[in-house]
Order: sequence, then C-alpha cells, then structure tokens
Amino acid sequence: MKKLFTLAACALMASAAWAGVVTLDMNNPLNPTTIEYGDNGVWTQCYNDVDYTWLEFGNDKGTFMLSHLIDGEGASWGGYYWDGFTPAIGGDQNDYGQAGSSAGWTTMFGGCMAGGGCVINADGSVSADPAEPYFVAYYSSWAYEGPSNQVMFVDNDGNSTFEPAGVYICNHPWPYYGCEHGDGFGTGFAEGDYFELIAHGVAADGSEKTISINLIEFTDGQLIALNDWTYFDLSELGEVESVFFTMNSTDVGPYGMNTAAYFCMDKFQVKVADDPVEPVTVGAPVFQGYTIDGITGYGVGITPTTEGSEIMYRVLIWDPVAEEWVLRTDWTLYEGTEGEIWFENNGEKVRIEAYAFIGQNVSMDVAYEFTVATALDELMSGKTVAGVRYFNMAGQEMQQAEGLTIVVTTYTDGTTSAAKVIK
Repeated sequence: MKKLFTLAACALMASAAWAGVVTLDMNNPLNPTTIEYGDNGVWTQCYNDVDYTWLEFGNDKGTFMLSHLIDGEGASWGGYYWDGFTPAIGGDQNDYGQAGSSAGWTTMFGGCMAGGGCVINADGSVSADPAEPYFVAYYSSWAYEGPSNQVMFVDNDGNSTFEPAGVYICNHPWPYYGCEHGDGFGTGFAEGDYFELIAHGVAADGSEKTISINLIEFTDGQLIALNDWTYFDLSELGEVESVFFTMNSTDVGPYGMNTAAYFCMDKFQVKVADDPVEPVTVGAPVFQGYTIDGITGYGVGITPTTEGSEIMYRVLIWDPVAEEWVLRTDWTLYEGTEGEIWFENNGEKVRIEAYAFIGQNVSMDVAYEFTVATALDELMSGKTVAGVRYFNMAGQEMQQAEGLTIVVTTYTDGTTSAAKVIK
C-alpha cells in the first residue's frame, strides 16, 4: 500500500481564541540537545537510527516533534537510508548530478535553492541566511510504520488539536536541476509539466482537506520554480489533528514519480492563543478650563492621569429647543501637545466627553460642561477681569493672542495671573 508523506501536529484546543502563531525554531533543539553539521552541510547524526528516529525542538508554547526515520530503529539499513526531516545548513545550490546519473546526490543532499535558512525580517519580508539551519524533507512512499515526515506540536497543556497557519518552503537542488535538464531518473520538463507539493489536513473525525502549490512548472516556454523561501498558507485546512504532505509530478515511470522527492522547509507555524493579559487600570482624564481674557473665548485642556495613556474626546452643544445635547465633533484623538480645545465668543453651552485608554483598556467616560465666555465681567475663580495683555515668547507685547502666547490677566482686586496658550 502506498504510504503518504505526512506532517502532523498537535496544539491548542479549538475552543481557544486564536490570536497569533507559534513558530518552530531550529535553534532550540531538545533531542538532540545540540546539532552538529558535517562538511556537506548535513546533520552528522543523520543515519543514527537508534537515538534519533524523532527530533524535538522546544518553544515557550510547547514542543515540536519531527520524524526522522518513521520506521524506527534499524531503518537506516546500516547507514544508507533516511526519510522524514534532516537538519541542514549552508544552503548549497550546486548541481551534483551528471548526465544519466544521480550518484553525486547520495552524499551531497544538504542544499536548498534559497541559499540558506529562512529569516523573517521585522517588516515581514523574508530572506535567506547560510548561517541559519533549515530542514531537508524527503517524501518516502515506501515507509511501513506510518507516513514519513511527521511533525507534531504538543502544547504545555497537552492539547492535541490545532489550526495550522503555514510554513515556508523552497526547492531542493536535486529536483530543481532534474526538472531543468534531467538526471539519472527524471527528464527535463517541457510545456505543461509540473512538480507539486500537496498538504493534507486530517480532522478528528478522519475527514480530510487538501491544498497544493507547484514547486516547479513549465509554462509559456519557461521553467518557473520556487527557489526563494515562499509562504505556503495552510489555514484553509482548518482545525486538524494532523497535516501531511504528498508530492506529485508529471514525470512518472513504472515505479512511480521520477522527479526526486525532496523539498526544503523552515518556520512551520501553528495558530495559538495569546497569553492572558493582566488588565491595566486607566485613570479618567482631568479637565482644565479657563477664559483667556473674559471676552474672546474659552480654552479646555485635558490631562491624562495614567502614564502612557492617550485620550479620545468629543464635543456636544446644548440645543435649548430640543432640550438635548447635539453632537458637534465625533470621537477624536486629543493631541495635547498642540494646545487646548478652543471655543470662540458664542455664548453656547458646551459639553466635552472624554476617556483615556492604553491599548484596549479604557477608563469610564467623563464629561466637562461650561458656557463660552461672552462678556468682560466673566468671573474667573470669583474674580472679575480688569484687563488682559499679550506677549510673545520673546517678551514683546502684542495686540492679540497669536501662536504661542503668554497671556497676563489683571483682576479688579489688583492681582494678576499668567498662562501660556496656543491660539
């Protein structure tokens, strides 16, 4: 019976609210605890079929387990065979095939056409780094004890179902050069030929979904190949107990596919729920209102009471006919560094509503109500304004407030006050 190339994984329970991904990091090995590479860029313990039939890599969310020799101890046949996943490094892009022969690939199978392991940059782009490891994957249709190339992820709570997010893939040199000009088994591709990677998702009830991507195809007279790290989106598979890969080629013979059954894989990702976030108590903002001269307007400043918080505000005007507050401006981010909110000489009754927030944590709404100043005898803190003088930041007196202005107010009791305002 034909065996399938399998990638299985176990992760968080389906009832969790998925918010991010957890990524397999090859730089955190658990079994083996360290990985050493030979001159050919391949893991030196590749044919150890006693200690390393499965590989393990740690993560703060759990443990990834990858099959290396699915048929278990003794399956390397004395150091001549492996299936599943093998760590590699360096990104060798050389062609070790010869006309009519693939013998050179038997020891030099550690390369990838991207030129090194997959690096996800801060802006979301990807690149290849020869100093970063990756997996060479070999699809075996002859495994006896289960599908080759299984990957499992067990979270810290032991949950066994997951939603796959995706994985980065690229071509291995052997099938690439084989499809380009042929090798000891395959022939060079012609119009309409393709080499395909198929992902199968198996749900808990045994039902299956599949999605596929062409690794290599010959279209419109051109050989098109995924020779850079390419994201293979697996999210359409939904909630599954396992994912496995099969490979398909238009170049087939009496014993199956002639194209070399290799590809490269890195950064396998499953969806996870975010860690619980402790709620942040956000204090309600504080209002500060004042007339600048008792005649031309009223300023309102809003101050956050919690460090790092921001403020949203909106303005409403009282409609005396309808006897209700009418929205004048919708919710707006308060830019305190640009000055207060100013209301000119119109005598209207105004209400400002505001709330403070940090991320998704918000305070209760608070409101501030006032009537815009309209006359010289406007009272401020129980005092009557006698006069106002305006000065710029150089200390020069001006006829009216303009730009950043120092406003000096003199009251009828002989006292004065100064305020810096932006007009």
